[in-house]
Amino acid sequence: MNIRLLSFIGLLSVGTAHAYTIGTVFYSNAERATLVAARSGITQTAVYSVTGIIRRGAGKSVAWVNGRAVTETPQDPIIPTLVIGRDHVVVEGKPIKVGESLDILSGQRVLRLPEKAVRVKP
Repeated sequence: MNIRLLSFIGLLSVGTAHAYTIGTVFYSNAERATLVAARSGITQTAVYSVTGIIRRGAGKSVAWVNGRAVTETPQDPIIPTLVIGRDHVVVEGKPIKVGESLDILSGQRVLRLPEKAVRVKP
């Protein structure tokens, strides 16, 4: 009886040692972000406005998008594809400069600041 129990436990441990995660089965990252945002009461929009960026060499960089401070890590539930550059952010593969608004669906850009009004310090 004890030998059977020990061999059963041994088989279970071998099976779990080789287990792997199957990842996302039902939802993509964008779909999951939409669900998380809906549950938290935050509304998603197709228009993104960038009002500022703080780029840190040794720490987390922060961008202000649509009036909210967002970071690349951890991923923001509203903007999971965010990449913070030196003088712009990239949302869904489209760069947006500081002081600019972009409608992702239509591609229309609105620059709120005059050209060369934003300076990037070295």
